[in-house]
Amino acid sequence: MIKLCRSNKERQMKTNKNKEPNVLIITYCLLLITAVFHFPSIANADTLSNGNYSIDVGNIDTNPQPTQIPPPKNQVLGISTPQPEFTTGPNYTVNTSNDSFSINVLQNTVDYGILSSTNPVIRTSGISFSDPKFGAEILTYENRPLESAKNDIIQNTSCDNGDCSSFTAAVWTNTLTYGFGYRCDSQDPTLCDPQFANSNYFKQYPEDSLNEQAEPLMINNGNTHQNKAVITYKVNIPGTQKVTAYYNSITYLAVPGF
Repeated sequence: MIKLCRSNKERQMKTNKNKEPNVLIITYCLLLITAVFHFPSIANADTLSNGNYSIDVGNIDTNPQPTQIPPPKNQVLGISTPQPEFTTGPNYTVNTSNDSFSINVLQNTVDYGILSSTNPVIRTSGISFSDPKFGAEILTYENRPLESAKNDIIQNTSCDNGDCSSFTAAVWTNTLTYGFGYRCDSQDPTLCDPQFANSNYFKQYPEDSLNEQAEPLMINNGNTHQNKAVITYKVNIPGTQKVTAYYNSITYLAVPGF
């Protein structure tokens, strides 16, 4: 059911030459109720007006019915071409595309095991997406740095020269350089960030806790069928790091091209 209602102040808004001009206030109430009944409901038209305005609200179909889809025509060798589902209303048509898009991450959890100082731990995980017609990209970010239940933190790496960030990769080979970082590798060098073409180059994940924007991890512009990559995670800690469990979460957002 859809209910349209008007404010009581509207009834008081009549022009009076001896009074200050009234302020026009219109209040709309939209009430949607879902019940177990499935009868079609039509909201009747309503017209709101006074000396200063006129609003004409047309009928609203709250239960549009799908348009009947004709059976598919048989093609050569008896192959049928499925028709996209769609529904229509008085003022709109919704179509569904036959294109599909999906993303696959081989591991939901990455376990770094027991960490020891100046002994970097390396873990890898595969990531891929379906071959989209118009290309696609995968964005990524972390909720926060690796952190314990008591708020002890393993900071994101700054790399050997201190230049690492969420958008700048740099070399990280020194065992006295601590932190957490990642890199992306693919058979197609244009799929991952071109900075990773340099071996042992790593980046930081953007931090959602700092309101940093998600950064592109993989980009397919539709000119390649390569859609698989390997993500390398690296953690290294100093001897002063507190012995406890650390964790965070990494998010991958798949965005198809249009």
